[in-house]
Amino acid sequence: MRVFEVSAFTRDRKGGNKAGVALLYNPISEQIMQDVAAQLKYSETAYIIKTGEDMFDVRFFTPTEEVDLCGHATIASFSMLKTSGLIDGNNPRQHTKAGDLNITIDGDNILMEMAEENIGDKVDKITAGQLLCVEKDKIILEPQIVSVGLFDCMVLVDSLKTLNDITLQKQAMSDFSNENNITGFHVCAIENGKYYVRNFAPACGIDEESATGTSNGAMYVYLRENGLIDSGQTIEFLQGDIMDSPSTIVVSTIDDKIWVGGKATINKEKHI
Repeated sequence: MRVFEVSAFTRDRKGGNKAGVALLYNPISEQIMQDVAAQLKYSETAYIIKTGEDMFDVRFFTPTEEVDLCGHATIASFSMLKTSGLIDGNNPRQHTKAGDLNITIDGDNILMEMAEENIGDKVDKITAGQLLCVEKDKIILEPQIVSVGLFDCMVLVDSLKTLNDITLQKQAMSDFSNENNITGFHVCAIENGKYYVRNFAPACGIDEESATGTSNGAMYVYLRENGLIDSGQTIEFLQGDIMDSPSTIVVSTIDDKIWVGGKATINKEKHI
Protein backbone atom coordinates (compact mmCIF):
# COMPACT_ATOMS: atom_id res chain seq x y z
CA MET A 1 0.00 0.00 0.00
CA ARG A 2 1.34 3.44 -0.96
CA VAL A 3 0.78 5.98 1.78
CA PHE A 4 1.77 9.63 1.48
CA GLU A 5 2.29 11.99 4.38
CA VAL A 6 0.81 15.33 3.36
CA SER A 7 0.54 18.53 5.40
CA ALA A 8 -2.71 20.34 4.63
CA PHE A 9 -3.58 24.00 5.17
CA THR A 10 0.08 24.98 5.28
CA ARG A 11 1.07 28.61 5.70
CA ASP A 12 4.02 29.65 3.51
CA ARG A 13 4.67 25.90 2.96
CA LYS A 14 5.16 25.44 6.70
CA GLY A 15 3.00 24.03 9.47
CA GLY A 16 -0.38 22.63 8.54
CA ASN A 17 -1.88 19.35 9.71
CA LYS A 18 -0.40 16.04 8.64
CA ALA A 19 -2.67 13.43 7.11
CA GLY A 20 -2.06 10.00 5.70
CA VAL A 21 -3.22 9.52 2.11
CA ALA A 22 -3.42 5.90 0.96
CA LEU A 23 -3.90 5.08 -2.73
CA LEU A 24 -5.82 1.85 -3.22
CA TYR A 25 -6.18 -0.07 -6.46
CA ASN A 26 -8.48 -2.68 -4.93
CA PRO A 27 -10.84 -2.52 -1.93
CA ILE A 28 -9.49 -3.55 1.47
CA SER A 29 -11.36 -4.34 4.67
CA GLU A 30 -12.44 -1.74 7.20
CA GLN A 31 -10.35 -3.55 9.80
CA ILE A 32 -7.19 -3.13 7.73
CA MET A 33 -8.01 0.56 7.19
CA GLN A 34 -8.45 1.04 10.93
CA ASP A 35 -5.31 -0.91 11.81
CA VAL A 36 -3.18 1.07 9.35
CA ALA A 37 -4.62 4.39 10.61
CA ALA A 38 -3.78 3.37 14.17
CA GLN A 39 -0.27 2.40 13.09
CA LEU A 40 0.31 5.67 11.21
CA LYS A 41 -1.03 7.78 14.10
CA TYR A 42 -2.04 10.74 11.95
CA SER A 43 -5.18 12.49 13.18
CA GLU A 44 -6.83 11.19 9.99
CA THR A 45 -5.84 8.85 7.19
CA ALA A 46 -7.74 8.94 3.89
CA TYR A 47 -8.18 5.87 1.68
CA ILE A 48 -8.81 6.62 -2.00
CA ILE A 49 -10.03 4.51 -4.92
CA LYS A 50 -10.55 6.08 -8.34
CA THR A 51 -14.00 5.05 -9.60
CA GLY A 52 -14.34 7.09 -12.79
CA GLU A 53 -13.10 10.14 -14.63
CA ASP A 54 -12.12 12.53 -11.84
CA MET A 55 -14.40 10.68 -9.39
CA PHE A 56 -12.97 9.15 -6.23
CA ASP A 57 -14.31 7.13 -3.31
CA VAL A 58 -12.71 8.46 -0.12
CA ARG A 59 -12.98 7.11 3.43
CA PHE A 60 -11.46 8.69 6.52
CA PHE A 61 -10.13 7.01 9.66
CA THR A 62 -8.75 8.50 12.88
CA PRO A 63 -6.48 6.25 14.98
CA THR A 64 -9.60 4.99 16.76
CA GLU A 65 -12.60 5.22 14.43
CA GLU A 66 -13.99 6.05 10.99
CA VAL A 67 -15.45 9.53 10.42
CA ASP A 68 -17.79 10.66 7.66
CA LEU A 69 -15.64 13.52 6.37
CA CYS A 70 -12.32 15.20 7.08
CA GLY A 71 -11.38 18.59 5.67
CA HIS A 72 -7.63 18.55 6.05
CA ALA A 73 -7.36 14.96 4.78
CA THR A 74 -9.45 15.95 1.74
CA ILE A 75 -7.16 18.89 0.96
CA ALA A 76 -4.17 16.56 1.43
CA SER A 77 -5.71 13.87 -0.78
CA PHE A 78 -6.52 16.02 -3.78
CA SER A 79 -3.22 17.87 -3.58
CA MET A 80 -1.46 14.50 -3.79
CA LEU A 81 -3.74 13.32 -6.63
CA LYS A 82 -3.08 16.53 -8.57
CA THR A 83 0.69 16.33 -8.06
CA SER A 84 0.67 12.65 -9.08
CA GLY A 85 -1.18 13.41 -12.32
CA LEU A 86 -4.21 11.36 -11.35
CA ILE A 87 -6.69 14.20 -11.89
CA ASP A 88 -7.50 15.26 -15.45
CA GLY A 89 -9.37 18.52 -14.86
CA ASN A 90 -9.86 21.13 -12.16
CA ASN A 91 -13.20 19.93 -10.79
CA PRO A 92 -12.98 16.38 -9.43
CA ARG A 93 -15.57 14.93 -7.04
CA GLN A 94 -15.33 12.77 -3.97
CA HIS A 95 -17.85 10.23 -2.74
CA THR A 96 -17.82 10.21 1.07
CA LYS A 97 -20.10 9.05 3.86
CA ALA A 98 -21.16 12.71 4.14
CA GLY A 99 -22.27 12.68 0.48
CA ASP A 100 -20.88 13.40 -2.98
CA LEU A 101 -18.89 16.64 -2.76
CA ASN A 102 -17.23 18.86 -5.33
CA ILE A 103 -13.56 19.84 -5.36
CA THR A 104 -12.07 22.82 -7.18
CA ILE A 105 -8.37 23.12 -7.99
CA ASP A 106 -7.17 26.69 -8.40
CA GLY A 107 -3.40 26.71 -8.84
CA ASP A 108 -1.91 25.54 -5.53
CA ASN A 109 -5.22 25.95 -3.72
CA ILE A 110 -7.53 23.00 -3.16
CA LEU A 111 -11.13 23.98 -2.37
CA MET A 112 -13.68 21.50 -1.07
CA GLU A 113 -17.44 21.77 -0.90
CA MET A 114 -18.83 21.06 2.55
CA ALA A 115 -21.88 18.96 3.33
CA GLU A 116 -25.22 20.57 4.16
CA GLU A 117 -25.30 22.93 7.12
CA ASN A 118 -26.86 21.42 10.23
CA ILE A 119 -27.33 23.61 13.30
CA GLY A 120 -27.91 21.61 16.45
CA ASP A 121 -28.47 22.19 20.14
CA LYS A 122 -26.99 24.94 22.24
CA VAL A 123 -24.64 24.10 25.09
CA ASP A 124 -24.71 26.23 28.23
CA LYS A 125 -21.70 28.43 28.93
CA ILE A 126 -21.02 26.85 32.32
CA THR A 127 -20.65 23.36 30.85
CA ALA A 128 -18.42 24.54 27.99
CA GLY A 129 -16.37 26.64 30.38
CA GLN A 130 -15.76 23.71 32.70
CA LEU A 131 -14.58 21.50 29.84
CA LEU A 132 -12.19 24.20 28.59
CA CYS A 133 -11.25 25.74 31.98
CA VAL A 134 -12.63 29.08 30.78
CA GLU A 135 -14.66 31.41 32.99
CA LYS A 136 -18.30 31.72 31.94
CA ASP A 137 -18.08 35.51 31.39
CA LYS A 138 -15.22 35.03 28.92
CA ILE A 139 -17.48 33.06 26.56
CA ILE A 140 -19.12 35.63 24.29
CA LEU A 141 -22.00 33.67 22.74
CA GLU A 142 -24.00 30.64 23.79
CA PRO A 143 -21.97 27.67 22.48
CA GLN A 144 -23.75 25.60 19.86
CA ILE A 145 -23.33 22.29 18.05
CA VAL A 146 -22.93 22.82 14.28
CA SER A 147 -22.03 20.57 11.36
CA VAL A 148 -21.02 20.93 7.72
CA GLY A 149 -19.99 17.28 7.67
CA LEU A 150 -19.08 16.54 11.28
CA PHE A 151 -20.71 17.86 14.45
CA ASP A 152 -18.58 20.01 16.75
CA CYS A 153 -19.44 22.38 19.57
CA MET A 154 -18.64 25.96 18.53
CA VAL A 155 -17.36 28.33 21.24
CA LEU A 156 -16.43 32.02 20.89
CA VAL A 157 -14.19 33.47 23.61
CA ASP A 158 -13.29 37.06 24.38
CA SER A 159 -9.57 37.20 23.49
CA LEU A 160 -6.57 35.42 22.04
CA LYS A 161 -5.16 35.15 25.57
CA THR A 162 -8.25 33.27 26.74
CA LEU A 163 -7.99 31.00 23.71
CA ASN A 164 -4.33 30.26 24.36
CA ASP A 165 -4.92 29.68 28.09
CA ILE A 166 -7.43 26.85 27.52
CA THR A 167 -6.66 23.73 29.51
CA LEU A 168 -8.22 20.62 28.03
CA GLN A 169 -10.24 18.43 30.39
CA LYS A 170 -9.59 15.35 28.32
CA GLN A 171 -11.75 12.69 29.94
CA ALA A 172 -14.66 15.01 30.70
CA MET A 173 -14.67 16.34 27.13
CA SER A 174 -14.46 12.81 25.73
CA ASP A 175 -17.44 11.77 27.83
CA PHE A 176 -19.45 14.85 26.82
CA SER A 177 -18.59 14.35 23.14
CA ASN A 178 -19.61 10.69 23.18
CA GLU A 179 -22.86 11.46 25.04
CA ASN A 180 -23.80 14.18 22.54
CA ASN A 181 -22.53 12.45 19.36
CA ILE A 182 -20.07 15.21 18.49
CA THR A 183 -16.45 15.09 17.38
CA GLY A 184 -15.20 17.72 19.83
CA PHE A 185 -14.95 21.46 20.54
CA HIS A 186 -13.87 24.22 18.17
CA VAL A 187 -12.99 27.50 19.87
CA CYS A 188 -12.52 30.91 18.23
CA ALA A 189 -11.22 34.33 19.30
CA ILE A 190 -11.54 37.42 17.09
CA GLU A 191 -8.79 39.95 17.70
CA ASN A 192 -7.56 42.87 15.56
CA GLY A 193 -9.72 41.66 12.69
CA LYS A 194 -8.17 38.18 12.68
CA TYR A 195 -9.85 34.87 13.44
CA TYR A 196 -7.85 32.52 15.67
CA VAL A 197 -9.07 28.99 16.41
CA ARG A 198 -8.19 25.85 18.36
CA ASN A 199 -9.75 22.41 17.96
CA PHE A 200 -10.04 19.63 20.56
CA ALA A 201 -11.29 16.09 19.81
CA PRO A 202 -10.06 13.72 22.55
CA ALA A 203 -13.02 11.38 21.99
CA CYS A 204 -11.50 10.59 18.58
CA GLY A 205 -8.00 10.13 19.97
CA ILE A 206 -6.97 13.70 19.03
CA ASP A 207 -6.24 16.03 21.95
CA GLU A 208 -5.71 19.00 19.62
CA GLU A 209 -5.50 19.47 15.85
CA SER A 210 -3.35 22.08 14.15
CA ALA A 211 -5.69 22.55 11.16
CA THR A 212 -9.27 21.45 10.58
CA GLY A 213 -11.51 21.94 7.56
CA THR A 214 -14.98 20.82 8.64
CA SER A 215 -14.73 22.55 12.03
CA ASN A 216 -13.79 25.88 10.48
CA GLY A 217 -16.62 25.51 7.99
CA ALA A 218 -18.95 25.02 10.95
CA MET A 219 -17.42 28.01 12.78
CA TYR A 220 -18.08 30.15 9.71
CA VAL A 221 -21.77 29.13 9.86
CA TYR A 222 -21.90 29.80 13.63
CA LEU A 223 -20.39 33.28 13.29
CA ARG A 224 -22.64 34.10 10.33
CA GLU A 225 -25.78 32.95 12.13
CA ASN A 226 -24.84 35.18 15.07
CA GLY A 227 -24.31 38.22 12.84
CA LEU A 228 -20.55 38.44 13.26
CA ILE A 229 -19.74 37.89 9.59
CA ASP A 230 -21.73 38.51 6.42
CA SER A 231 -23.04 35.81 4.14
CA GLY A 232 -20.63 35.52 1.23
CA GLN A 233 -17.70 36.91 3.21
CA THR A 234 -14.39 35.06 2.93
CA ILE A 235 -12.62 34.36 6.23
CA GLU A 236 -9.10 33.14 6.96
CA PHE A 237 -8.97 31.08 10.14
CA LEU A 238 -5.54 30.92 11.78
CA GLN A 239 -4.88 27.68 13.65
CA GLY A 240 -1.98 25.66 15.02
CA ASP A 241 0.30 28.51 16.07
CA ILE A 242 0.24 27.38 19.70
CA MET A 243 1.34 23.93 18.47
CA ASP A 244 4.20 25.44 16.41
CA SER A 245 2.38 24.31 13.29
CA PRO A 246 0.93 27.50 11.76
CA SER A 247 -2.01 26.83 9.47
CA THR A 248 -4.38 28.92 7.37
CA ILE A 249 -7.86 27.68 6.48
CA VAL A 250 -9.92 29.77 4.04
CA VAL A 251 -13.72 29.52 4.24
CA SER A 252 -16.21 31.18 1.91
CA THR A 253 -19.70 30.82 0.45
CA ILE A 254 -20.13 29.90 -3.21
CA ASP A 255 -23.66 29.46 -4.60
CA ASP A 256 -25.05 29.17 -1.05
CA LYS A 257 -22.63 26.35 -0.22
CA ILE A 258 -19.80 26.48 2.31
CA TRP A 259 -16.39 25.88 0.76
CA VAL A 260 -13.14 25.31 2.65
CA GLY A 261 -9.73 25.60 1.05
CA GLY A 262 -6.01 25.91 1.45
CA LYS A 263 -2.63 24.72 0.31
CA ALA A 264 -0.83 21.46 0.99
CA THR A 265 2.71 20.10 0.99
CA ILE A 266 3.66 16.46 0.29
CA ASN A 267 6.30 15.43 2.81
CA LYS A 268 7.14 11.81 2.08
CA GLU A 269 5.87 8.43 0.86
CA LYS A 270 5.70 5.24 2.86
CA HIS A 271 5.13 1.63 1.79
CA ILE A 272 3.05 -0.50 4.12
